[in-house]
Parts: sequence; C-alpha cells; structure tokens
Amino acid sequence: MKKLYFLLFSLLISLFSYGQDLIISGVYDGPLTGGVPKGVELFVVNNIADLSIYGIGGANNGGGTDGEEFTFPADAATAGDYIYVASEDLEFSNFFGFAPNYNAGSAVGINGDDAIELFMNGGVIDVFGDINVDGNGEPWEYLDGWAYRVDDTGPDGSTFVLANWTFSGPNAFDGQTTNASATTPIPIGTFTFGTASVNRNEISNFSMYPNPVSGGKLTINTLSNASKKIQVFDIIGKQVLNTILEGNELNVSNLYSGIYIIKILEEGKTATRKLVIK
Repeated sequence: MKKLYFLLFSLLISLFSYGQDLIISGVYDGPLTGGVPKGVELFVVNNIADLSIYGIGGANNGGGTDGEEFTFPADAATAGDYIYVASEDLEFSNFFGFAPNYNAGSAVGINGDDAIELFMNGGVIDVFGDINVDGNGEPWEYLDGWAYRVDDTGPDGSTFVLANWTFSGPNAFDGQTTNASATTPIPIGTFTFGTASVNRNEISNFSMYPNPVSGGKLTINTLSNASKKIQVFDIIGKQVLNTILEGNELNVSNLYSGIYIIKILEEGKTATRKLVIK
C-alpha cells in the first residue's frame, strides 16, 4: 500500500511539474479593422518535446468554458521561448511586425471581455479572466487593449488570479496602428519566470522576437538596450556570425534556414538562446 501511495504521489508531482512548462503570459485585443489582432502570448518555462498535449480555448461572454478549441501540432518548444497565437495572420503581422507562431482562428477570436483557458491533456492548467463572467466593466477588461502577466507568477490552474496581471485599461489601443508606436504598448516578450534566481548574470528583461525568424530581422530588447556583442553558432558549434549590435534590430538574412545558438553579451551579462531561421 505504501508503494502504491508513493507511486501516486510521484505521478502527481510529475504532472504538476509538467503543467508548469507552459503559461499564459499575455492577451490582446487590437484596434485594427475587425478588432484584430486578437490572441495570446504563451511562455515556455521548460523544454517541451511535444506541444500537441496542449491546447487553448476562448470562453466568450461569461458563458463558461467552450473546452479545448485549438490543439497545438506536435512541435517542440524551448525553455524561454514565447509562443504567439492569433486569430489571423495578416493584421497580427501588420500590428506587431512579425508573424504569429500559430493561427488558431476562432479559438482565440476573443474580445476584450472574454476569458482564455490553457489545457494540458484535456485539463485546464492556466486561465486568464473569469470564464463565468462577462468582462465588460470588470477590473480585467482589456477591450482594445491588453493584459500582461506579472513576472514569476502562474500557472494558476482553473482559478483566475487578478493580482497576477497588469492591464493597459480599455481602449488603450484606440487610434493606434502598431504596437511599437502605441502610447501604451503591450510589453510582448518580456515575461520572466524564475530567471533572476537561476542566473544572476542573465541580462535583465531580455527578449527576442520573432523566433523563428522568417523576414531576416531579429529584434533584441533588454532593460538597458546598451551596445551588445552578438555571436551565433550553428548546430556543430561553428561560429557563423560575430558582430556588435547598436540598437535592437539584428540582420540575420545571411543565415541559412536551420537551428542556431545565439549568445548575447551586454555590460558583462549574457543571454543564450536557441534561434530558428525559416
């Protein structure tokens, strides 16, 4: 009997740890024609070999769960990656300057008063918003705006935790054509989870996008946005790029399609990430 309890306990611990691998880090409701772009940003806490065990669904107008409406394909994801899921491609690209990772259609056809659920193996592991409440007039309303998760919080299971989020407020995107030029832009690609405690020499507030890169340009943002030494290595360890970056836009158009390791050195601190070129 003790052995059975131990096995069950180990299984629960394993499932809980696995559930920590993916978190809803941001939601957005854009101002362009048709109320787009709409969708979510997800953060990968630990390496995921197969994303197909995960899915998302929108809970519209306080009507409760609609279940898992979009299941990810059997792709792999790397710790530290941000995954962008949108209801369409074109206006997402126009507004943010890069393409979404996944087009989930109506599954994320959310308005600023709708909740979003993240599923793993059919169960809810994280949620934004109250699925049983229309968000219009609620503290978590993000109509023509956004909500972004507080660092080192989540996932929250099936219970929405308001204190774990920051908000633009309704209509923050009104009249805006791009996130970069918006008065109150959503801070995409900035959520961190446990980074400071793991590596004190990590560059603060490091983010890079899009990843995979399909347009030859990689945006790299940090807290100080100081001059950076950039090194890129291919999968056999050969250095294929060595440059100094002033500003935040790196030209990677000379790199062939494939998987690389990018190392950034800024003011004595470093960040190392997987880089995918399409």
